[in-house]
Amino acid sequence: MNYDSRFSRVLSRLTELVLLNFVFILTCLPILTIGASVTALYSITLKMARNEEGYIIQGYFKDFAKNFKQATAFWLIELLLYFQLRVLYIAAAVNGGAMFQIYTVITWGLGILYSLYFLFVFPLTATFQNTFLNIAKNAFAMIIAHLPWVLAAYLIAAVPLAVSFGINTRILKFAMLFWILIGFALVTFFSSFCLNRVFKRYMDTDS
Repeated sequence: MNYDSRFSRVLSRLTELVLLNFVFILTCLPILTIGASVTALYSITLKMARNEEGYIIQGYFKDFAKNFKQATAFWLIELLLYFQLRVLYIAAAVNGGAMFQIYTVITWGLGILYSLYFLFVFPLTATFQNTFLNIAKNAFAMIIAHLPWVLAAYLIAAVPLAVSFGINTRILKFAMLFWILIGFALVTFFSSFCLNRVFKRYMDTDS
């Protein structure tokens, strides 16, 4: 049980992720704070992936407060966009027929694009200090320029969620335990390795 052994390091990292996951869920409970919580979570896991993290909990709440306004603004916009898609989907369902099929494809397509964009916006906000408009604008350019890595980060997050909540209730019972215990922090941690590959190209020039 050498403290410097690989097993000890992995166990220590998992313990940190469990603790981080608990704090993340706690700060998400008001719902309005989810954007700031996701940003703070990415801020810590991005540093963990680079082995640059300090105190996990103190760092989390510091980043939560620092990015609260911008992250909350992005979160409210995301909610409005998804609400719009939901309204369009319900309207198409009422009309039925071919229109319903068309709107189903449109809503799913836009929903995936929205989630891809906002998955990138929150860690971008956590990594670089900039104005709201510049972050929103830079996110588009960086996603296009580094699409393979952004897609990889997206799939790391999206696939476990789809498997957990989109198959059957039997899997959902175990999935809920996974997400409550460590899931959000673990998935974000793994996706952070892909996102760091994108962000490191801009860190030297970041002001």
